[in-house]
Amino acid sequence: MNFGHKIGIVYTLFVIFMITLVTLCVKQKDISLVSNDYYKQEIAYQAEIEKQRNAEQLATPVQISYAGEKQEVSISFPAEQKGAVGKVKFYRPSDAKKDFTVDLALQQNTVQNIEVNKLVKGLWVVKIEWEKAGKVYQTEEKIVL
Repeated sequence: MNFGHKIGIVYTLFVIFMITLVTLCVKQKDISLVSNDYYKQEIAYQAEIEKQRNAEQLATPVQISYAGEKQEVSISFPAEQKGAVGKVKFYRPSDAKKDFTVDLALQQNTVQNIEVNKLVKGLWVVKIEWEKAGKVYQTEEKIVL
């Protein structure tokens, strides 16, 4: 076998490899963005930055903690946020079908506990958006169940 044949074999193997990769990419079923309305969210991102700044200016930051023995996530707000309303979104980066939202209502106290015993173990992003006295806040934290 001479040098020319070796180059031909390497070239042929490379072409087969590239065709295989292209075929696998085309057959991939879950080619999607993180969320269905990704572009709409990207345009409104400046509003999210303002909400995050509002949350950073609180006297004490919002605390998100996971208690493994109780199987619940506890969210503690500063005392001045009593009476705030909003949403707590549990976002699963690896599977958007498992995302869910819980209403936030801080009427009696400034702590809200959310049971997570039915959730899949792994990485979750807890995103909290709330309003108090006409001012909107937002914070998020990653937790591992």
